[in-house]
Amino acid sequence: MPTVEEGDANNDSIDEEQYGNPDKLSEKGREQIKEQVDTALSAGAEKAEVLVETDAIFIVCKMSQNNEVRIIVLEEGEHLESVIRKIEKGWIVRFKRGTSLLGKQVTVTTTMSPDEQLKWSEGSDHLAVYCEIQCNVAGSFKYSFSTDGKESGSGYFLIMPELKVNGKPLPLDGVVCQTYLTKLLEDLPSWKSRLQVAKESGYNMIHLTPIHELGISNSSYSISDHHSLNSTLDSPGHKATLKDVDTLVKEIEKEWNILTVQDVVWNHAAKNAKWILEHPESAYNCINSPHLRPAYVIDRIYHHFGKQIGEGVWENRGVPKIVDNIHHINNIEYLLRAEVLPKARLHEFFQIDIIKTKSHFENLIKNGPTKDPLDGETIEIIQDLKWRRFGSSVDFEKALRIYNQERGDASNENERIQKCVASFGEHLEKLNMKAGEESWNIILGGLNAVMGHISYERIADHGPKKGLVSPDSPLTTDYFLHLEPDSTWEEEEKLAYDEKKGQYLMVFNGWVMSSNPLNNFALPTSQVYLRRELVCWGDSVKLNYGEKQEDSPFLWNYMKEYTQQCAKIFHGLRIDNAHGTPIHVAEALLKSAREIRPDIYVFAELFTGSEYADNMFVNRLGISSLIREAQSAHDSHEQGRLVYRYGGDCVGAFIQRSTRLAPSSIAHGLFLDQSHDNPSPIRTRSVRDILPTAAMLSMASCAVGSNRGYDEFIRDHIHVVSEARPYSSWLKKEEVSLEKGIIRGRKILNDLHVWLAQNGYSQVFVDQMNSDIVGITRHNPITHETVVVVSHTSFNSFNYVHYPGGLKHIPIGGVLEKVLFEMKLNEISPNWDKENSEVLVGLSNYSLEVNQNVEINGSSNMFKVHGGNQGFIELTGFSSGSVIGFKIKPSDEAQQAIENIQNIIKVPNNKQEIELVNVLKKATLQQFNHILFSCESEEYSTIQQGGYDVPNFGKFVYCGLQGLIPILDKIRDNNDLGHPVCQNLRDGTWICDYIIGRLQKYQGLENLASIISEILKPLKHVPYYLRPAYFEAIISYIYGKAKNEVFGRMSPEIADSSSLYRWLAISTVSFVGDISGAGLAPISPKIELEDKKASSLAAGLPHFAVGIWRNWGRDTFIALPGCLLSTGRFKDARNIILAFAGSLRHGLIPNLLAEGIGARYNCRDAVWFWLVSIVKYVELAPNGQEILKDTVRRIYPTDDAVYGDLDLEQPLIDTIYEALDKHFSGISYRERNAGNQIDEHMKDEGFNIKVDVDRETGFICGGNRWNCGTWMDKMGSSEKAGNRGEPATPRDGAPVEIQSLAYKLLISLDDWNRRGFIQRNSVSSDETWTWLNWAQKIKENFEKHFFVDENDSNKYVNRRNIVKDTVGSTFGYTDYQLRCNFAIALAISPDLLDAQKAWKALDSAEVLLGPLGIKTLDPIDWAYNGYYNNDDDGTDKKIAKGWNYHQGPEWVWVAGFYLLARLSIGERIGGEKLEYAVKQVQSRLGNAYKHIIDSPWRSLPELTNANGDYCNASCPAQAWSVGCLIEACSKLNNIAQI
Repeated sequence: MPTVEEGDANNDSIDEEQYGNPDKLSEKGREQIKEQVDTALSAGAEKAEVLVETDAIFIVCKMSQNNEVRIIVLEEGEHLESVIRKIEKGWIVRFKRGTSLLGKQVTVTTTMSPDEQLKWSEGSDHLAVYCEIQCNVAGSFKYSFSTDGKESGSGYFLIMPELKVNGKPLPLDGVVCQTYLTKLLEDLPSWKSRLQVAKESGYNMIHLTPIHELGISNSSYSISDHHSLNSTLDSPGHKATLKDVDTLVKEIEKEWNILTVQDVVWNHAAKNAKWILEHPESAYNCINSPHLRPAYVIDRIYHHFGKQIGEGVWENRGVPKIVDNIHHINNIEYLLRAEVLPKARLHEFFQIDIIKTKSHFENLIKNGPTKDPLDGETIEIIQDLKWRRFGSSVDFEKALRIYNQERGDASNENERIQKCVASFGEHLEKLNMKAGEESWNIILGGLNAVMGHISYERIADHGPKKGLVSPDSPLTTDYFLHLEPDSTWEEEEKLAYDEKKGQYLMVFNGWVMSSNPLNNFALPTSQVYLRRELVCWGDSVKLNYGEKQEDSPFLWNYMKEYTQQCAKIFHGLRIDNAHGTPIHVAEALLKSAREIRPDIYVFAELFTGSEYADNMFVNRLGISSLIREAQSAHDSHEQGRLVYRYGGDCVGAFIQRSTRLAPSSIAHGLFLDQSHDNPSPIRTRSVRDILPTAAMLSMASCAVGSNRGYDEFIRDHIHVVSEARPYSSWLKKEEVSLEKGIIRGRKILNDLHVWLAQNGYSQVFVDQMNSDIVGITRHNPITHETVVVVSHTSFNSFNYVHYPGGLKHIPIGGVLEKVLFEMKLNEISPNWDKENSEVLVGLSNYSLEVNQNVEINGSSNMFKVHGGNQGFIELTGFSSGSVIGFKIKPSDEAQQAIENIQNIIKVPNNKQEIELVNVLKKATLQQFNHILFSCESEEYSTIQQGGYDVPNFGKFVYCGLQGLIPILDKIRDNNDLGHPVCQNLRDGTWICDYIIGRLQKYQGLENLASIISEILKPLKHVPYYLRPAYFEAIISYIYGKAKNEVFGRMSPEIADSSSLYRWLAISTVSFVGDISGAGLAPISPKIELEDKKASSLAAGLPHFAVGIWRNWGRDTFIALPGCLLSTGRFKDARNIILAFAGSLRHGLIPNLLAEGIGARYNCRDAVWFWLVSIVKYVELAPNGQEILKDTVRRIYPTDDAVYGDLDLEQPLIDTIYEALDKHFSGISYRERNAGNQIDEHMKDEGFNIKVDVDRETGFICGGNRWNCGTWMDKMGSSEKAGNRGEPATPRDGAPVEIQSLAYKLLISLDDWNRRGFIQRNSVSSDETWTWLNWAQKIKENFEKHFFVDENDSNKYVNRRNIVKDTVGSTFGYTDYQLRCNFAIALAISPDLLDAQKAWKALDSAEVLLGPLGIKTLDPIDWAYNGYYNNDDDGTDKKIAKGWNYHQGPEWVWVAGFYLLARLSIGERIGGEKLEYAVKQVQSRLGNAYKHIIDSPWRSLPELTNANGDYCNASCPAQAWSVGCLIEACSKLNNIAQI
């Protein structure tokens, strides 16, 4: 954006008095500028550019181009040809793998550097690495990417050109363009006097129609010579040259600060163009496009029929020379349909010569019947490529196989031949009949189109009503150039087959309604010409480029030279008939133009009828701006919607980050109040609408423009073909001057539009104040100054309003600094002037009343100001056709509040930041659980209040800051300021009070609440419409500081890991905290705690967050290694391990802890996950072996002890010994309080708990068919369906994962003993059962008993190369069910099974994989059902009351173990297997990342239904899902580092 300084060349386009001069500043004012510039620079701006006025400061910060990065996420199979991504020069486009490409080798190329693949940044984490390209060249560039050598997707990014006027930048949004028909400017020396209107009106761009030699029709777009200037440019004694034009364009830029752009016409040429007759191959004609021959015949028939009407031939049949009523139309239709068109015998072009074809067939079959008969098929007509009458044929080879067969009804060969020929002939008759019907439908379709055209031109009320049929006004428009003298159509048909004369029978161009613009309607695949569907331009021949330059070398070279000539002279090009120009042609020619002028401005008008197609054209051609028309709006509301749609962010939009996703956007607009193709709005609307519509468009944050004549009140359309009068000259004040039309007002509006763009007023708000009055706001997001323009439109000339009533007022919301202008149109006389036949002169019976810098409290009759800063503006005498503009700045209080916020969030090491960081450093991680998370049930349990309820939205999933972040992110990404959260903030700052209030209730967070209160305090003084943006900025700032502090407490590995790993790590904080009534079992006072009470680990949120449902033994220790050990939270891990150790009973830890008081001991696997967590603690924690000596407070020192009666303290290792000794000796007991009071569904046998060690195998065995002692613990509860009291998955016997857990522990115990960490090396009852011996026994038997190989003959085998789920189960078949649990075993102890067999088992298990989780049962199993619904009260036993909880739904935590297993086994094998494992894990981690980012919980769920479908009963945030994925990420990191 340019700095406007005194003496700059473009100062004459800015009114100093209106907008200010920087040299007229006081010293204080300069200091204010310096302070704000410094603030802007500290915010990351490379350059702060200043435009000021006497009492206000406008600062525009141009962010450092090197800091702006736009990210494009690549996804498999996405070809985004219609997604527009606008990029500024100097920005970086960065490509990242999407979730579908993780784990794949991806290569990215762009057309910016087509011969080079982009280089990926270093690193193996596919979520983190990227490749990028610096955008230094304007234009559209395609990116393509391949995976493993196969093309996978593509898209475009559009680098916008930088326009400069005399070396000073002109923002695209600041373009104000005026269109001129070149032929009406007369000779070149007089151009400036006519173009000066643009200068005096404040335009900075002039658009010219083609300057080249026009054809015989004198249409502005029908060019006869693309290399010569039109003769109208010549002056007496001088023939104008391109150099003369170039000189003039340069003068206009230098003297007037105006750029000049011109149309280019590539798709057609005038029918009298000499060069096309010399190169007829450059057109579509009857020789190079013989499919046009039938269309030519039909065209000549219509031609001659129309000619005959003009000659009076058909008067006696009711069709006179003057066609002017419906009866004439009906008679014409009848004659064409009944008499004229049938004579064309169009069917003959599609039919077969039956006699000739039968004769040929008969000759072919004389050698006997076919030996390869073909029954049940048929033949079709093969169209004659030369399109001769009866020239079509059939596939004789196929016909012989179908019709030349043995005939049982023939007595001899001759009779057989005759019968075959007869059958063949019958089929030919049917084919010809079908072709005849189709051709007649073509005739009727064409007739319908023709009659529509005739009706419009001759009798329609909205048509021209031409009347007399004559050579100058023919009945129909010829589709073909016909240079030969007229004869008869029958004779003329012969020309189409004449190799010499036929090449001059060329088709004209035009357009086809509702057609696909990518389909060339002149090709053989189209019947547009034959069906008469073309709206034809009878003066212009359609050009034939072919598919490549070699197809038409002269034409390609001719047009390239023409295009580059234009690019040398003009600053921009408008593509005429852009949607009709073959897109590959336009691509190539624009590329050649950019070779000459890299920053050329390209604009076009598209009539595709589809935004998808529009965007595709924009992308492929690199169109800078698409023409949009205000005249398409049917009322002021729609016109306001278009202003909003075509440019600018919403007022109050969130502050965007310099590195962010490249958003999909609409094409940049060039918004015209009238295009040169539009009728005059004086006719379609009213004179009084001219000014309001111009004012509305001037407030659009895009390029805008108009047509010469609009501002001057030219009453009728200045037609590109028929208009011959020249434009009026600025030198003749009686014809045009500042006082004519709205020219004076237009300059004010144009100056304002440019100024708004140059000074960063990039936000837009449109307010429909009543049915005709629209207020439009442009807002500067940096200074927060605002310009409001209100327009009283007049779409109907009969709806004039003097004093609009019931109009809502305009809230000031700051300081009304200035009334920029008030303008209205006054009618001097109701009578229009007689139209000038010599020159284009506008109406003079209206005058524009203009007042600038109106006194705020003066005597204006348009408005009144009520109240102060919080007051409002009332519009009073605001009559139809009026406009008024206000400038509003923030109040001092608001400005100070905004500056305070900006200082806090942008100035490093400010006072509030230092205080915030210091307080956060003092907070414990347990307190961060409250700061960031805390779901509502936890909040009620802790501080006895719930979450914040947003009207029309509901409550955030977390009461802490993390609950806000996903919602605010989504609002920012989608610019969704209509979100209920934004409305709630505009209404008040209650949410701020809530944030502070809840923190005040947490002991130890009072200081943090106080500091956040100070940070949020200025928000109350920020204007209400800006409050959401600054609230988001503050909350994101505080959240970022808090998150950074959390990362600082975690393992260093996390900060350098992928965004997935970091999100998972942050998510762990949500599960770890102290909740009243849901604590751990008592811990020995010898254990030093960081917080008052030790944190527990919630199983999941929100269902397992409070009360007895929070702490589950199994869930805790499956989640703990990832959630606590991998994140470096060793103290919290130790506390939880010791607390559960203290609750050991019967050699087991509780399933439900219930603070130890009401613990339930009904699971066999939890103790083993606890023991392996201890192993991992020893491995990962600094001096981890010390935990073995830590004191455990045993609350049940004996199996029969009562809580609170007896305590025993012992080292943790002794507790471990006891668990193992109990198992080895055998565990057998009946649950306490067995019966309905602890489980209302379980059968009596289910309360009997039994676990022991198989002395033959070393396996841990236990359970019975009536209980479920592992994690698959769903107990049936449906009496109706018959599953009540029956476990769906008892998994009795030896579950696979428990054997692996035991093996892992035993190997570790042996290692600890050897290293001197522990004393014992065996179970207490049998010293021969050393830890190592026991482990080896398990390993020796594991493969033998668990692996199902190719030779297994057991009757229950369903799949081979799998690992059994159990060994020794009651039902037998359940051992052989393919389930996911073996993956846990392989992940925990990868060496339990031969690596190759383990790999095969994992391969077999790929059928279990869902997008996010892993199926709990083989999908081909009879019991499989992937949809869990605990509320199902049906009669299907398999699913009633959710009995299929573990019979198909896809669990996420086990999928984490699958990934660990893949990596571990792949690591053992190495080579391709390891590479495959890494790729698969990366790919699947991508799905997890996508889920986290899309989830308001920013976490992973417990499970999903089949194929990743949402499961309503699942916890949306589950600790073991997060923990197990963290372990997989950590393992992947370690492998990558190796």
